[in-house]
Parts: sequence; structure tokens; C-alpha cells
Amino acid sequence: MGSSGSGRLTDYSGVPKTDSGGGSSGGSSGSDKCGQAFDVSLEDVALHDFYKNHKTVPAPGTELKIALKGRLVAVIGTESVGSLPTSFNYLAACLASGFTYTGVVRASSDGVSPQVHADFAAD
Repeated sequence: MGSSGSGRLTDYSGVPKTDSGGGSSGGSSGSDKCGQAFDVSLEDVALHDFYKNHKTVPAPGTELKIALKGRLVAVIGTESVGSLPTSFNYLAACLASGFTYTGVVRASSDGVSPQVHADFAAD
């Protein structure tokens, strides 16, 4: 999974980066990230609308969208399914600049700690 640029030290390898003058660390990397597909394990699934309303998790194959509802969440219609980890907070700026994201539930499990894992891509 791993993401880059979240601002957390745990997202970076222990190898210090050096600038040799020919790198591709220019300012356009933000827009490149907005167009990248990603997979994610949603957080706090049991606390979100879908689980509260249906007492279960969405089945694999269910379509999801990304929305900003105070925090970035995966939604089915108007029901939130789970929160995206904070390492994906960069997507808020992507949404604000016009990107939209559609995904599909790849795996889900019910039980003591409901879980949803999904794949997303920019539309």
C-alpha cells in the first residue's frame, strides 16, 4: 500500500534523499498524485452510516466514491462506509481541484471489528 508525501516520517524509508540536480522532485508531483490509483483499508467502519444502518459491511464488488465530510470518507450514495487513513489527506486538495474517485470493495469482513478494503481510481 504505502503512500508518499503524507508528512509522516513513517512513510519514508530510512535512506536520506539527496539532490543530484537531475531528479524529478519538481512542483508537478501533486497533480500526478491526484491521478494515481490506490488501495486502502478503511478505518472506523463500525462507526459509519452504512454499518449503523445495515448492521453489516458492503459486499465485495460494491461501488464506492470518495467524499469530504469533515474527513475523507468512502461513501455509497449518501452513506459513509469508512474513513480514509490520514496518509490520504492530500486527496482533499485533489477533490477541491476537480478530481473525483470511484472505487470498488475488494474485500470486507463483518464481526467484532468490521473491515472494508477497496481499490480506487480517479475518474
